[in-house]
Amino acid sequence: MKHTIEDRTVALAGVFQAAYMVDQIANQGNCNSYSLENSLTSLTITAPENTLSVFGGSVYNLRQGLHALNEFMTPKSQGITPNALRYAISLLHIESRLRRDSELLNTIAQRLDQLDKQLEHFDITHENVIKSIAEIYKDTISTLKFRIQVNGNPTYLQNPANAEKIRAILLAGVRAAILWRQVGGRRWHLIFSRKQYQQASERLMSSNNTH
Repeated sequence: MKHTIEDRTVALAGVFQAAYMVDQIANQGNCNSYSLENSLTSLTITAPENTLSVFGGSVYNLRQGLHALNEFMTPKSQGITPNALRYAISLLHIESRLRRDSELLNTIAQRLDQLDKQLEHFDITHENVIKSIAEIYKDTISTLKFRIQVNGNPTYLQNPANAEKIRAILLAGVRAAILWRQVGGRRWHLIFSRKQYQQASERLMSSNNTH
């Protein structure tokens, strides 16, 4: 199947949305609940019809990520914080490490499959489910030599519920990074294909699906 720049932009917006939310929680103690729900739900979509269906079939679900991505791709823009950008780049780096570790990838997939039982009783944003997702991240991604260091307000970062939420979101960000690679995304695009991504993100944000 041939993938388009829109597919790659949607997947990369998923990465940037996760990074944006982590930065929000670290500095404000909370993030957009709608974005959180859609990012975490993407972890349960194992047989998507297309790239957008991973995020509920509507670009509206990715509006924060598309905006952050567009800001990054726009020349001289100051719209995305250095920390959020660092998290996004780090998620892409983790994907490249994971790609070479099929055993760890299989462990993550098996653990995510086990969420189905919990989701029969709780919503994806319930603290019990978030804790389970956070534990998957802690037991797998956190064992890699490369780790994401989250900076922010210590009051928020030391809150156990916030720490779990951040780990859960980071796992969703890794999932989006894997999707980006699957639809043809490459890290050199961030340097040499910026205009294409900028234009695609603007098209997606202005499409009818955002309403």
